Amino acid sequence: MQDVPPVVEVEAELADLIPQYLSNRRADLHTAREMLAERDFRAISRLAHRIRGSAASYGFGQLGDIVGVLEMAADQEDAAVVGAQLAAYADFLRCVRIRFT
Repeated sequence: MQDVPPVVEVEAELADLIPQYLSNRRADLHTAREMLAERDFRAISRLAHRIRGSAASYGFGQLGDIVGVLEMAADQEDAAVVGAQLAAYADFLRCVRIRFT
């Protein structure tokens, strides 16, 4: 769990898009957990890659870092690290605070 909630600075013109973006990431987390249960590492890698790209576009660099490690772990079929990164991903979504600039 995060000691200090992450604060993400997002451009004010994206304010209307952020709730749906975060909702979509929560759905992706659920999907990734199902993929892990099925040991579908290739699908996890593709999903993580897509999330990493969108995270950068929206200003969620820390989320991008988390899913970057997730992608690498999935490519190596390392279930323990994939699980740990999914936990970090869930923690990020639970704790993140948005500051509009």
